[in-house]
Amino acid sequence: MFIKTSGVVTVATGILPQLSVVKYDCVACGYILGPFVQRDDEEVKPTICPSCQGRGPFELNVENTVYHNYQRITIQESPNKVAAGRLPRSKDCILLGDLCDSCKPGDEIEVTGVYSNNFDGALNYKQGFPVFNTLIHVNHITNRDKIACSQLTDEDTKAIRELSKDPRIAERIFASIAPSIYGHDFVKQAIALALFRGEAKNPGEKHKLRGDINILLCGDPGTAKSQFLRFAAHTAPRAVLTTGQGASAVGLTAYVQRHPVTREWTLEAGAMV
Repeated sequence: MFIKTSGVVTVATGILPQLSVVKYDCVACGYILGPFVQRDDEEVKPTICPSCQGRGPFELNVENTVYHNYQRITIQESPNKVAAGRLPRSKDCILLGDLCDSCKPGDEIEVTGVYSNNFDGALNYKQGFPVFNTLIHVNHITNRDKIACSQLTDEDTKAIRELSKDPRIAERIFASIAPSIYGHDFVKQAIALALFRGEAKNPGEKHKLRGDINILLCGDPGTAKSQFLRFAAHTAPRAVLTTGQGASAVGLTAYVQRHPVTREWTLEAGAMV
């Protein structure tokens, strides 16, 4: 089934070499068998040598074997598309060749590929009954973060240029932050500057200055701190609303762990990534 879906990359394994076209050497007579085109669900190996009619053993011919890049990622539903009270769904994707390393954890991507299932022995051993693992063999990836600016129409560009000529454009932007909340001008100004971000600098190539802006809001209960946070999360193109209660620094940034089924080392993105 050929499908198209989108989501946020949460897990990405390292790039591994996968057998594509393989040849074997007969240990008994030295005859080269092959080429054999490998399948994704099982390994193709010769059973008999056509030269000496022997049944092996056969060794992999490394020099004449063709490999291609292999990477497994996991995409999850975007936070702004998940209904309240429902956990986001995720799906594993297989990247081959030039598609490997085209995205990283935290990127919002759109994938097109073949939706298929395969018999996973490790998963069946863990569950105790026959089950199938479903995944997507990706043919094309579109990074939404890179094309976000290209989605502006001519009317949008014209309106932005007209607004840029307004001498009070900064005040209008500050006033548009949470307009339902009265006052708090300095808070609105700080949130607007954080949403616009800054530009990373490296003066004299001695030390780097990051362009991201952090905000710390302190105040009494009932002073609209949570409302400002929800407005910023709703306005930003990609935002996750989280709290520090029960979330460690590792859970907010990124961590490395083994995949429960494939036992591969994977990079898991935290909530802030």
